[in-house]
Amino acid sequence: LDSAALASAVEKLRRDPELVLQRELKLLRRCLLAFGSKLPEQTKSGPNVDLLESDDEVAAVPAQEAAQKCSSAKVQAAPMDIADSDEEDEERLPEDAGPFPDMPPPATSEPDEAQLAACAAAKDAASQAQEAGDLQLALTKLTEAIVTGAASALLLARRAELLLKLRRPCAAMADCDAALQVNPDCGKAFRIRGLANRRLGRWEAAHKDLAMGQKLDYEESAKEVVNFVAEKVRVIEERRANAFAAYEAETSKR
Repeated sequence: LDSAALASAVEKLRRDPELVLQRELKLLRRCLLAFGSKLPEQTKSGPNVDLLESDDEVAAVPAQEAAQKCSSAKVQAAPMDIADSDEEDEERLPEDAGPFPDMPPPATSEPDEAQLAACAAAKDAASQAQEAGDLQLALTKLTEAIVTGAASALLLARRAELLLKLRRPCAAMADCDAALQVNPDCGKAFRIRGLANRRLGRWEAAHKDLAMGQKLDYEESAKEVVNFVAEKVRVIEERRANAFAAYEAETSKR
């Protein structure tokens, strides 16, 4: 298999991912599943395509002959990042699109007294708003505190926690990423990012972040979700191991 043929095959799969569902590519599907890939669901039927043929050769196949090659079987495969009945997960959130709240300006020096005072005043206002149940005002005030240039990693993690309460998991993750740039050992940022990943159904990423968060800053209240996510990951790893074993068994017969 030369590099040109391989590049052609990859390009065909990029243009039409459903080609991987062809019956002849069962071994390739097993390999992809074994390494955690998702397979598309079949939404259309059509003639089989030889991935190693050039586009000119494919175009030359008569329509009647191509139709005879068409498989009517519908191939389905479960995405490897789905642990079990995820469709029944009542806490799952959809991904939120931007724009996300403003981030702190680039740090060029230590914040001065005016910046620190402005940050503290905005944080106090945010706390009062949150205690009053006005989460949107609290978000506005936390953002005001952050853009003063005096924001700590914990302040960014605090806004991330609020964003998650507002059902904005991707925005929360962006704040956690920013917090970890300020302080790579911020346990709360890892924990909130893990919770956001959990709400998105990204079980393995959630497991990794939650474990690190508990290691850096243990919180008893997070124990239940840590165990819940760990079980999801166990199911995923078991499914992946079974897929890989099936792939190895198939290749050993060839």
